[in-house]
Amino acid sequence: MLTLLPRFPQNQALLPLEGEILAKVTKASFGGDAGEFRMLLKFNIYDLFFLSFVQLVLSTILVLSPARGVGTRFRWTGSRITELFVGGVGAAAIAAVACVLTHELWGLPIGGLETAAYLLVITSVVVMALQPNTNFVGQVFYSSYLSASLTFIVYAAFIAVVATHSILEMLTASLVILLDAAAFVVWISNINYVSDVLCRARRGRPLPKADPDYKPFVSLHIPAYNEPPELLIKTIQAVERIDYPNFEVVVIDNNTKDPAVWGPVEEYCRGRKRVRFVHVAPWPGYKAGACNLVLRRYTDPRAEIIGLVDADDIVQPHYLRETAGYFSDPSLGFLQTFEGNREFQGSHYYTACVDSFQAFYLSVMSSRNERDTVPFVGTMGLFRRSALTAVGGWNEWCICEDTEASLRVLRDGWSGLYIPRCFGRGVVPPSFKGMLTQRHRWCFGGMQIMRLHWRSLMPWDRSPDNHLTSAQRRDYLMASLGWFRDLLMLAFSLLLLVITGLLAADSRFAVSPMDGGRSLLPLSLIIIATICMLWTLRLWTTMSFRRALLSLVISLSVTWVVALGCLEGMARRDAVFLRTSKVAGRRRIRTALRLTRVETTLAVALYVGGGLLATSHHPPLLLIFIIFLQATVYLCGPIASVWNLWAVGVPAPEYLERFEKRRLRAERRRRSWAQLLPRPAAAGAALTALCAGGVASAFLAPVPLLHTAVMRRAESPASLLAGSANTQVYVKLGSSTSGADGAYYFISSVQLSTASARAGLRFSTSSLALLGEVLRAAAGGGRISDISLAFRTPGLNGRPTTEFVDTFGAAAVTSFKEHLSGTPTGTVSLALPAVSHVVSAPGPLQRVGPFAGLSGPALATKVYVRMGTGVPSYAVTAVQLSKSASDAPLDLRFSTPSLPLLDGIFQDQGAGVSIPVLTLSVRTGESGHPFATALSYTFSGLSVGSFAEDLSGAMSGTATLVIRPG
Repeated sequence: MLTLLPRFPQNQALLPLEGEILAKVTKASFGGDAGEFRMLLKFNIYDLFFLSFVQLVLSTILVLSPARGVGTRFRWTGSRITELFVGGVGAAAIAAVACVLTHELWGLPIGGLETAAYLLVITSVVVMALQPNTNFVGQVFYSSYLSASLTFIVYAAFIAVVATHSILEMLTASLVILLDAAAFVVWISNINYVSDVLCRARRGRPLPKADPDYKPFVSLHIPAYNEPPELLIKTIQAVERIDYPNFEVVVIDNNTKDPAVWGPVEEYCRGRKRVRFVHVAPWPGYKAGACNLVLRRYTDPRAEIIGLVDADDIVQPHYLRETAGYFSDPSLGFLQTFEGNREFQGSHYYTACVDSFQAFYLSVMSSRNERDTVPFVGTMGLFRRSALTAVGGWNEWCICEDTEASLRVLRDGWSGLYIPRCFGRGVVPPSFKGMLTQRHRWCFGGMQIMRLHWRSLMPWDRSPDNHLTSAQRRDYLMASLGWFRDLLMLAFSLLLLVITGLLAADSRFAVSPMDGGRSLLPLSLIIIATICMLWTLRLWTTMSFRRALLSLVISLSVTWVVALGCLEGMARRDAVFLRTSKVAGRRRIRTALRLTRVETTLAVALYVGGGLLATSHHPPLLLIFIIFLQATVYLCGPIASVWNLWAVGVPAPEYLERFEKRRLRAERRRRSWAQLLPRPAAAGAALTALCAGGVASAFLAPVPLLHTAVMRRAESPASLLAGSANTQVYVKLGSSTSGADGAYYFISSVQLSTASARAGLRFSTSSLALLGEVLRAAAGGGRISDISLAFRTPGLNGRPTTEFVDTFGAAAVTSFKEHLSGTPTGTVSLALPAVSHVVSAPGPLQRVGPFAGLSGPALATKVYVRMGTGVPSYAVTAVQLSKSASDAPLDLRFSTPSLPLLDGIFQDQGAGVSIPVLTLSVRTGESGHPFATALSYTFSGLSVGSFAEDLSGAMSGTATLVIRPG
């Protein structure tokens, strides 16, 4: 998109020419010296060009900073006039700052900049009127990007008129300008999503409400073709565990030739209550044809809702219970949920693949949901059966039949809904070739949708059967046009090679007369759009910049394949459905490089061309930078292909081990920095941050758009605890023996604090087993690994059935207090790692241990202490174990009437380490039955903290023993 020719006149030489031509045009149009047009005579396209660049940079800084929330609180009046006035003042202030900076940087006259600023402010106000649901920072950012794009196109056209020297040069420049215009149409759509997500101030549609009593019959269809039988069986098993009363499962295997592939699945499904298996071969129509067959012939007549599940998706038990109730809205035609991934943790490559998928769900889907323009993506979604059959079912001609069907349903007058919650996770394409196949299919399907429905998406189509709104037409059209981005990138890469060849041959032919500083604006448009999309992804997932950049590498690695898909989609009407392979394939470096031979060739050609220009006498530095940047885009292809070979070659357990080692190293680094920072300095920094946050909160308001991440649920632990008094909480300690068996223990009085960098958890429990595990951890240094919190809230039937699990990688016992005599009770405080290090997974809890709660008769408790080995145990009462802080010793306090035990403590009083070994045993049982040992623990190296004897009446004494961490 950017070209630089050293023979073109410099900016200063062109300024008088621009001003003279514009002045002549103005005088001819408005009568010469009219006073009201004197300001326009000061105006210069060159001024608007650079002012647009500066304002775009300023607005980008605002939208990427916490200041993007400014403007939300100015909407308290509810008046559009007030909002436009306040927003216009803000836009004028930003434009004024841009004028000053442009004048200082380029020395342009203030008079012309003021006129250009008026035009930018007017554009901002128009955008504010058309986008009322975005705050003024997002509106100014969007209008700045739009103004900068239009300014570049107009300015490039102006330069092409006044600076070309032949008809051929003008035609070539016009072609380049058309490519620029097409590219900016694509990029402005992405910027619209970014500004909408980051700066939304109010919802575009009311929050959906699900009726918990509405439970329609659901038919879940699992289409499969040549899928590994063990993978498909796991999917069927997960679907069978769905906690919903009215549903069926139909597995349709079409055109799989080998009976060894589909036979085991048929054998598994035979005789199962809810599952039906269908195998057809041959059968036309690919996946859509198989789904139509099931819809017409094998679906239960009672089914009101049709759901699709991919063959590799593991569905959560609460999927239908949480989604089917939304269809109580009679206008809802389909519902789409967040499609997650699994079995990628620990691998940088597969994590980058997952991150690259998230951008669509976190920005595009969330933004389109506010305008009722969401598409159906083919899995983890539900269709109203009557809506689907009314439009003729699935389109067997289009290979993206899912999205095409959602467009026809919307055109028929129904609405769609996106629920940003993950109810199922599929596998990432294990091979790079599989990912290329997947992207090619999506792109070709997008081209087919545009070929089939472009007339319906045009604003002038007002046929009675077309109920699409303006927003739905625009978003679906831009979704199809968005695939052209990589094709345009290919066209500009070839253009760069042509320009490089002309410069190397010292030709005077100008492909596009744009040089020097004039290339800053179009370059900034591409860079800013990329940065904003990465920032949105990082903000919504709390991922690091490194992960965001790696996800960008994966996104750029499919550039050539998407461009090829666009070319084939325009040239061919029909396509062959290419299945995404779920197996890795053979690992050969030659095969990996052959997959990306076109990208490698383009990258090498661009690098060589940039090197030739760098060796010239007057190297065009900006052009060289652009060439190397474009070459790096195509280099991502072979990098990702080879990277996939390394990822496939490492077993999954090794990935998990490396992932755990990296986490521990990061934890040690954080602790070392915390130790280097003095406590007074840390307190001062915390106080400063608190004050800054308090001041900022007076001006910045949070965006009330529902934020989600791929591995985070809509509810948080804090919201579950605060939202319902009936929430039940269970805990599992992974470092314990019982915890290894998966036992969850009921806890009460739960307090979860996430205000600081580290979370804090405080709870009470009556479980002796759980207290024993905390006791062991406290005596051994206070560290607990893999602590899991499970939250259960009342379901539709009143019983606690909704289950979520938060797993923290580590925890430290900060304090605890236990009373082991009588009814066992205790209070424990734990320090947890940062909230961003929590792994959340909705799923069923294992029904083992005391998970069912505290039902059953109350048990009596007896406690015994034994000092040394080979000696008898003595009964003690009023037993209390406590620890005031993580680095404090453990205190054991008890009373006893046993004279031998009192005598032993009395003799050891005052010694440094007086009691080498002490065994504490807790026995529980019912009256009249033998007592069983419920808890036993041996301490070593105890000292007597305090000792008091009661010599009046029966002999007794109270002792406090100190146990220091070993």
